[in-house]
Amino acid sequence: MIKTERQLRVPDWSKNSVNRWADYIELLCLYTDDHFVAEDDILDLFFEEEDGRLHRGESGHSERSDRLSAKIENYFEIICYRSSMYTESYPFDVEDRLSISIKASLTVRHLHYIFLLLCSNICFMDQESVYKVTHAFERYCYPLMKILMPVDAQTELFGTTRDGDSLFKGNLRARIGKLADCLGAYTTKAIDQDDRYDRICAGDGGLDIVSFLKLDDASHIPVAFGQCTCSYDEWINKQASISYGVWRRKIESLAPLWCYMYVPFVCHSISGKFEQPAEIHTCLIDRQRILNLLERHMELYQEENSLELKKLIQEVW
Repeated sequence: MIKTERQLRVPDWSKNSVNRWADYIELLCLYTDDHFVAEDDILDLFFEEEDGRLHRGESGHSERSDRLSAKIENYFEIICYRSSMYTESYPFDVEDRLSISIKASLTVRHLHYIFLLLCSNICFMDQESVYKVTHAFERYCYPLMKILMPVDAQTELFGTTRDGDSLFKGNLRARIGKLADCLGAYTTKAIDQDDRYDRICAGDGGLDIVSFLKLDDASHIPVAFGQCTCSYDEWINKQASISYGVWRRKIESLAPLWCYMYVPFVCHSISGKFEQPAEIHTCLIDRQRILNLLERHMELYQEENSLELKKLIQEVW
């Protein structure tokens, strides 16, 4: 669990990962005692991480400092972009374009942003906190999936966060079989003959949320699969787990899928476009799009929908 700024070790990330470093600066702002972070603070952290190999006044220090300062200015440029884009939801004040501080009073909108920021930084958490946060994010995405599907569609949790009243129960074979039945389809011979699916009780087969529009008892009905991940390092590859090709090998008579990948971090650049469009093979719902959806559906900000969110934030912040 994140508790103090000392545990927010300087990560071994590429200095070109501007959105990730912007998150790091925001996270530092949450956990420092004065809730204030400036460019010089980040520069000092970078030099401290190098074990003081270059000290002020030494040959090469100035050049190295200038290069790092340019990178840090890029991170604050992203922060300024976020402040202007997310206005009501952004929980930080940006000062002089090179420092941030947390707002004196936090609204429910701000808590949603903080929750997504925490979900994006599980690399700093212990295993218990990671489990809580990742499961909470999966539940968090459930109403977003309902918004993105037709109003008459049935949306269900398929993954490990489903509760005892879930439509999908039992081991993975039983749940895939139930899903096939809901879609008016049936499982493939590859699934029927593979006894591994009988032994997988907690796994989800790469599918977290499913939504379908039951038109009649026939197959090939509209269906969408959702995958939720808090991992910066895994989200690109995880897109494959909900691909049509993968699930067609499990369920016969499956209509082409709508595939949604939910991530709590920002994948947009300051141009408003995605940073890595060539790596995206699903409908990517990142932090920016989540906040846009929340603003379009203000009912999700209501108190009863925010209690679990507040509780979780209190546990890890």
